[in-house]
Amino acid sequence: MQPVRDLWKKCIILGLLGLWLAAAVLFGRACPFHSATGLPCPGCGMTRAWLSLLRGDLTSAFRYHGMFWSLPVLLLLFFYDGRLFSRRWANLLLWSLLLLGFLANWGFHLSKTL
Repeated sequence: MQPVRDLWKKCIILGLLGLWLAAAVLFGRACPFHSATGLPCPGCGMTRAWLSLLRGDLTSAFRYHGMFWSLPVLLLLFFYDGRLFSRRWANLLLWSLLLLGFLANWGFHLSKTL
């Protein structure tokens, strides 16, 4: 693993994202993608999934967003500059699997919407 670079910058970015999320939840703001297109975004349902998980309802968490479990992996990738493994192919495989998972989840939710 590569050392964490510019940790303070990354913490500020995460803090701002956290504040934006808290404001969205508290004030009922809609997702900008959903507001602009009328369609759910690839991340829609993630907050509800994590709230369900925190309540101990794993089934509802998967129903809201099947890729909710990937958030800790994505945070690690964020802090380690997108490289968790020393081999380039392993990082590419991980990114590809995450992307495919999000696209499959999004396609599933789009099929229910349309």
